[in-house]
Amino acid sequence: MCIKRSWCVASLFVTLLLSGCGGGSGSSNGSVDNAGDPLFADQWHLDNTGQFVGTRSGEDINVIPVWNDGVKGAGVLVAVVDDGLQLGHEDLAANIAANKSWDYRQSDNDPSPASENYHGTFVAGVLGARDQNGLGLRGVAPRASLAGYNLLWNNTVLNTELYDAMTRNLSEVGVSSNSWGLSVDGLGEAEPPTDTFWHDGVERGVLEGRGGKGTVYVWAAGNGREDGGQDNSNYDYQANNRHVIAVCAVDGRGQRASYSEVGANLWLCAPGGANFLSGGGMVSLGLPTTDLMGAAGCNGDPDCQVGGDYQNRSYTRAFLGTSAATPVVSGVVALMLQVNPALGWRDVRLILAQTARRNDSLDADWSLTVPHTGQPQYSINHQYGFGVVDAAAAVARAKTWTNVGPQQIVERSVANVQAIPDNIGTALQQQVSVSADLVIEYVEIDINTNHIYAGDLEIVLSAPSGTDSVLAETHDCLIEVPGQTPGQVTYQVRFGTCAYGYNPWTFGSSRHLGEGSSGVWRLTLRDQGNQGSSGDLIAWTLRIYGRAP
Repeated sequence: MCIKRSWCVASLFVTLLLSGCGGGSGSSNGSVDNAGDPLFADQWHLDNTGQFVGTRSGEDINVIPVWNDGVKGAGVLVAVVDDGLQLGHEDLAANIAANKSWDYRQSDNDPSPASENYHGTFVAGVLGARDQNGLGLRGVAPRASLAGYNLLWNNTVLNTELYDAMTRNLSEVGVSSNSWGLSVDGLGEAEPPTDTFWHDGVERGVLEGRGGKGTVYVWAAGNGREDGGQDNSNYDYQANNRHVIAVCAVDGRGQRASYSEVGANLWLCAPGGANFLSGGGMVSLGLPTTDLMGAAGCNGDPDCQVGGDYQNRSYTRAFLGTSAATPVVSGVVALMLQVNPALGWRDVRLILAQTARRNDSLDADWSLTVPHTGQPQYSINHQYGFGVVDAAAAVARAKTWTNVGPQQIVERSVANVQAIPDNIGTALQQQVSVSADLVIEYVEIDINTNHIYAGDLEIVLSAPSGTDSVLAETHDCLIEVPGQTPGQVTYQVRFGTCAYGYNPWTFGSSRHLGEGSSGVWRLTLRDQGNQGSSGDLIAWTLRIYGRAP
């Protein structure tokens, strides 16, 4: 099969969510013994005291109280699905689970790369570098067990391998950490899957993983807002899938990182670093992490390393992106599962939403849900989901959590072909009534249009409560063009039609969490783009996942 114009049968082109990077020093949320981790003071995402340009005191994940309580992820197996994992790395080896990793290149248990494929080792360091061993730094869950699956070792993925990576060690994997995606970021294109292998894998994982409690899939929301990109995480069929926790990224001040995609599907954010101008020059503030040992990795590679990187090349400050934010959340989930192994995958999601910290409080997009009777009210934002992950709050809630009841599904469809007004100031609106009374956990909306330029459309779903979900924004569909420097990519507007349209496309929304399902739901489509590019709404389906009140 083929999802890219230049790739074909039985393989998928894979984009790692990685961009270039920065560094840090401090202690703001409790004392911690960092004597055994020489680089811990640089890990601003764990303990932010405003120690670097581009950081603000307190804008971290509040994890030190958890460690001080003896909770470090012990007994939880986390799968790092990526381009490899250096099992023998001095700061990871003690946490590697024996014979649980997998190498898709050699069909053995050692996915350690020889060189260049350092991304997975970056991820593993942020998630689970060993603490207090006299070496390097520490991960969010520094005693969790790690397994590496090098699914992305050569940028192509066989369908069978894709399914396997989502289901391998199914009875044991608590968390699957995924800092990658099958769609190219930045183009603004909703690229439909050409098979069901990935979807079937994660669906089996949440149903059968951990003895029926479900594997928790954590997914990078995407970096497609960088360099003029107008991407939205809802144009990615993995990041907007109801089975995954879509993770956005904030910078050291707690504001949306410039590259981080927005979307109604976002669950929550974590620190991911940022590049920014300061003092007339570009400053890079990344997450310090493990690199391939010696000179084989990013640190020392002119195309990857950052200024002022570590002299010890087994570590680097060159990790930015929702790639970096994702293992932060994966580590927090491991801490939660240590204190309460009985949590179901849906319970983990609910706890993270209820305990997320509202960041960037002056941002105009923040609003409040209208909760069903007895349910909590959530702050919601198209840039931040429910906010920034708070490890101490999440672990505390996990300790006393009572698992929710079984999930139920309500589905309503509308097949009423109508023309979408072509940028004349009016909109097309259709509605559907739902009588079932559920407490909402997630909403999916299947859209089928024949509009020849999907980027013209703004699509908004309005709940009976009045809460809106912006599913699609009016935007340009783009093409990649080479930049002025090697490896740089810029974008130009694609004239004519978008390569892919919403015909059909499934959007997702987390923004109605805890609200009631009953009442009138409205779908609004506005063509705010090029006149002369027009089309019809052919049909749409509303699918609500929830539980009995």
